[in-house]
Amino acid sequence: MEEKIERIKFSEVSAALKDLDHPFPVRLLRGFSDLISKEIKELVSIWLELPVQRKQNLLEDLEEITEKDTLVNFDELAKMVIADGDPMVRVLALRLLWECEDAKIVPGIIEIMLTDPDEAVRATSAALLGRFVYLGELDSIPDAVKISVVKNLLEVVTGEDLIQVRLRALESLGYSSHPKVPAVIKSAYDSNENQWVSSALCAMGRSADDQWTDLVLNKLDSSDSEIVFEAVRAAGDLELTSAVDQLLLLIEEDDCESELRLATIWSLSQIGGDEVKVKLDELLQGAENDEELNWIEKAVENLELSGNSEGLDLLDFERDEDNELQDFEGDEGELDDEDEFESLNILNGDDEEDE
Repeated sequence: MEEKIERIKFSEVSAALKDLDHPFPVRLLRGFSDLISKEIKELVSIWLELPVQRKQNLLEDLEEITEKDTLVNFDELAKMVIADGDPMVRVLALRLLWECEDAKIVPGIIEIMLTDPDEAVRATSAALLGRFVYLGELDSIPDAVKISVVKNLLEVVTGEDLIQVRLRALESLGYSSHPKVPAVIKSAYDSNENQWVSSALCAMGRSADDQWTDLVLNKLDSSDSEIVFEAVRAAGDLELTSAVDQLLLLIEEDDCESELRLATIWSLSQIGGDEVKVKLDELLQGAENDEELNWIEKAVENLELSGNSEGLDLLDFERDEDNELQDFEGDEGELDDEDEFESLNILNGDDEEDE
């Protein structure tokens, strides 16, 4: 039976929000879940009078709750405050929509990506749109929405926006089966610019396409730690059995950073196999701290689940260029056919402005 959240009286929530002499009570945070129209109208007038710091603190606390409690839903609040005058508030509002599957918000998110004056807001919007690319591949949103999202992301990544926005757009396109996407990813990978290579690897991992196997393997011994991190994650996402030996060696390195070590453990659990199981059991016995112990336990559980569902990918589809081209035909705003992404210089001179 699904657990029910005890409904908190909104009058208590609004009163506490207006009380600027005290921090907002943690026990009332769930009162912002599943707001109804009457509550939203009341909240609008209160929100306009709140100090920026209080807004930011509240949204940060709500985001933390979403990471622990899958029963809360702050989508309505996020939609309400997404046009706030403070850029950080807008970023936090977008992050609260990370699990949203409502295709109706997509046009607004695209507009924010294209027009918001703040780079971080545009970049967060580009990242959020990746969820809708993914939902489009699962046929969970209308085709017209999927086409619009991919079209705009392609234009951003090959356009002249600042680099962080274009990087997030590239990563979001990783989920897409659009036939032009692989060339964009390859162009970024071939740029030899570390940020672009890292984002290309992220996109490769999301693609569920084993054409990237050799390119991912080649970056597992990169001298750049961020590139190695993304290559490790991509190897796990693509379930590359050919990466197991390198990943096992990586774990044994004395200077392997904690974040990379945990990512490697998880990727091994995604790939699976007897050798991996033996190693995870060994790591479980010698965990250095509680955080690592908990992570390894989750990895072991994931390994067991993966073993029970061998052969199933998160995005289980075969690339069929004829069908993909047909899916994206008829979009008036589609990029011209003569666009040659294979020879695309994805690094424009305006990227220097971001330094």
